[in-house]
Amino acid sequence: KGNAGRGGVGVSRSVVGNINANSNKSGSKKADEKQTINNIDSSTENDNDKIFLIGHSMGSGVSVLACAAFPEWFSSLVILEGGLVARDANDASRHVRAACQRRLKSNRTLFPKSNTKSGTNGKTVLRRAKIYSNLEQAIEARLSTTRRMPGDQFLSFEAARDMVVRATAPASKVASSSSRQVDSEAVVFRHDPRLQWPSLQYYTREQVEAFFRDVNTSNIPVCFLLAADGWPVDAWAEHITNDILKPTHMKKLSGSHHFHADPDSVEAVANEIIVFAEEQKM
Repeated sequence: KGNAGRGGVGVSRSVVGNINANSNKSGSKKADEKQTINNIDSSTENDNDKIFLIGHSMGSGVSVLACAAFPEWFSSLVILEGGLVARDANDASRHVRAACQRRLKSNRTLFPKSNTKSGTNGKTVLRRAKIYSNLEQAIEARLSTTRRMPGDQFLSFEAARDMVVRATAPASKVASSSSRQVDSEAVVFRHDPRLQWPSLQYYTREQVEAFFRDVNTSNIPVCFLLAADGWPVDAWAEHITNDILKPTHMKKLSGSHHFHADPDSVEAVANEIIVFAEEQKM
């Protein structure tokens, strides 16, 4: 989970350990991706080693795609407040235009003089990363984002703090690779702002329905957990979930979109996942 709560994916520990232990050291991104897929293939040949996949929000969309495309890798799928985003096919050109315009505008802000500059650790540093004077200010920014979300979503201070602590770094690390001077308590979010840009392409409703249908026909057991005050769900989303995906375990729990991170609701979410796993005799 690279930033403050924009969706996450969890997998079984044994497979992750195998992948990490055998990761490609060549430095080639394409070689690493190929090696990772090969490692998952070899690590999930035995039924006992198949992946128990958990996805939240945007991460749940990635999880659905993975299960639809590679059903032989997975033993179960848990979707927390998520699914796949669908758009009207007639708006495809408009989405491409909006995505390109956002990239052009943001590039001028992020890279005012040159594309990138290497930091002391050799990684790329964005010159114009927003600096927060302290951790509390960054937490308030995260809470403010939730208040602007649709519906009646909310986020507890405790959950926001945990997300921000995990997702930030001292601003001095950025300043050390630029001309900026910052206070010792200042922080920046570690994620690349480009992750928040709109996509060039979106799936249509027909494509989303096909992905859900493929997961259903793969016979991968699905647990679908919703929050009472979570992201608003329309009639079409309810239909494809109930009638096409057909989760084997589905429940609406108290809480909001990040109910799996909020101290008041996390236990209920964890208990439902445990019940689901026990139903699958795992």
